[in-house]
Amino acid sequence: MGADDNVIPFPTGRRGRLSPTNSDVEAESAQAAVVRDLTERIAAGGVGAGDPLTALRGMTGPGSFGVFDREPGGFDQPPLFESRPEPAGYVLRLDLNEADPPIWRRLRIASDLTLNQVHDILQIAMGWTDSHLHRFQMGPYTNDFQVAPFLTPFDLDEGETDGILESAVRLDEVLARPGHRLFYEYDFGDGWQHTLELQQIEPWVEGDPPATCLTGRRACPPEDVGGMPGYEEVLAALVGNVEPDDADWMVQKLEWLPAGFDPSAFDVAAVNHLLREGPVPPLERWHPELENLLHRGGGGMFTDLAGLVKRAVADWVEPDDELLARAVLRFQGLLRTVGAGITLTAAGYLPPRIVDSLYRELGMESDWYGKGNRENQTLPVLTLRESATALGLVRKANGRLSVTKLGQKLTDNPRGLLAHLQARLPLGRVYERDAGMLGLLFTAAGEDFWQARRQAGELFERLGWYVSAGDLGSAVVHAARPTMAVLDQVTGHSEDPALLAAMARLLLRRS
Repeated sequence: MGADDNVIPFPTGRRGRLSPTNSDVEAESAQAAVVRDLTERIAAGGVGAGDPLTALRGMTGPGSFGVFDREPGGFDQPPLFESRPEPAGYVLRLDLNEADPPIWRRLRIASDLTLNQVHDILQIAMGWTDSHLHRFQMGPYTNDFQVAPFLTPFDLDEGETDGILESAVRLDEVLARPGHRLFYEYDFGDGWQHTLELQQIEPWVEGDPPATCLTGRRACPPEDVGGMPGYEEVLAALVGNVEPDDADWMVQKLEWLPAGFDPSAFDVAAVNHLLREGPVPPLERWHPELENLLHRGGGGMFTDLAGLVKRAVADWVEPDDELLARAVLRFQGLLRTVGAGITLTAAGYLPPRIVDSLYRELGMESDWYGKGNRENQTLPVLTLRESATALGLVRKANGRLSVTKLGQKLTDNPRGLLAHLQARLPLGRVYERDAGMLGLLFTAAGEDFWQARRQAGELFERLGWYVSAGDLGSAVVHAARPTMAVLDQVTGHSEDPALLAAMARLLLRRS
């Protein structure tokens, strides 16, 4: 461990500041004198209580006291460095500011990663759960609040467009040489301030992992503990130092800590495992409901739901024509059989000859026992028609079943028909749609939905659903039936886990 490994870098200049120039010292001394003089004048009544800022501006002159020169909202844009022509390996030290004992990590990160990717890495390296907002502030030496922070997607959602989006900025555009610093804040309520300092630049070797944790010290504080002051109270309580008046409250706070929490622990192997696994990948080409589910399920990259999404979308392979044709085979067969329309029986079912034709031509004998000529007793045919109706491909009216205009358009267009299935799923009411998404996710991840019903029930509850009686796991499987019935038709009621996963992943994809 190097001599500086237990030194906390304070970007405010109190400790660990990079060697200041004479002009830096003179400027700080002058600013301190101005503040002392203004304080004395306010105390003596020489400045009105409502206008100390105007007095300060007048005393310092333009440009002499940082943020006080600026009107609200007036910020400089970050002065980015030229990006490197070739990526390099950046060895960086990440410190949680004001932590005592120090909490830090040493990382090796590819210099061409963007700041939104660096955010994911910092979350993993520290041990946060990405459950709160964050922002990056450019240095390169001190945390200059005259410089605008980089924008996040949340800022864009809030209508903030005056700035540079973090996903458009590379790491080597904010850190160019050893000693440069980047400042990172996580959870604006608790206010966890971090300093990321570039220590060394190494050649990049093709095939190196984009991020590796080299070493570190001490555990990350628990989420929502109350910032550094709250965490210091927890640390004191863990060694028996509790104020009598705070005893009851502190008992509750300690019970809320993660099971087995050890503030001195740090597992570099566990961090590197998570870095290799990576955060949830970009979901632009996947069902838009996935991002909504992640947000409602806690938002963090380490939640069970995030892990499920990562497993479900991993190793995507573009489907070949054979798989595409198989995916829409049964729906095409129904549309062609219905054709110009079919008169239903008095009970509202398909005629026996139509049922028998579909049953045999679509190869349903392997997934159902019976003669296959009565729709109400031939579940594969019945669910095929019900699914096609729910998907808007056929409609039942005046005792007849007919193909909709959309169905006519898509009958001989397998790619268009698949895109329609992808766009319409999941089916049903809101709770059925949530359940259907979970069903597709578990299946795409290679898991049997029924066998995974307990975990599915826990996730369903996290999304805000409950049952007044009974088992929530069984309830979520039942609620997913409209969507899973489509998957059954797409797979031909296959029980092959690989085919089920491929088709579920295909239905979650966006063309």
